[in-house]
Amino acid sequence: MATNKEKASENKEILLAQWQTCVEMANATSQRRDSMNNIFVTLNLAIIAAVTFVWDIKSIFVLVAGVIVCILWLIFIRNFKLLNTAKFDVINTMEKQLPAKPFSDEWEKLQKTKKYCDSTKLEKVLPWTFIVLYVAAAIIITIIKFCPEGGTA
Repeated sequence: MATNKEKASENKEILLAQWQTCVEMANATSQRRDSMNNIFVTLNLAIIAAVTFVWDIKSIFVLVAGVIVCILWLIFIRNFKLLNTAKFDVINTMEKQLPAKPFSDEWEKLQKTKKYCDSTKLEKVLPWTFIVLYVAAAIIITIIKFCPEGGTA
């Protein structure tokens, strides 16, 4: 029969293995998030290329589609943030039972640093930039196509 000390040691090993699995899952989620961002950047660059090639009133439909794509992108960013937050909450809870707490300690140090900016906030800059660009392009196309003499009075 196993002693209490052996059971405790076995439980620590199981906990460590579970913690490692959770960390790997969090890393995989971050990689999926990066891939998703790359797909959305590529899609938006294709939209910009199409609009600049056509640059006609029909382009407004493509620009509207671009805004919708950016809104979906922002929703994905929010969902990945929520997923990562939940994963790291679990990891941090598990770390309380381990001798070292690397993720908790790292997060604590980052929060004390004024130079640290949440990556989700930085991530959202690009879709918002594309939205502003799309709206500006739609306004310019509308002015050029519907105002006499290119919009001059």
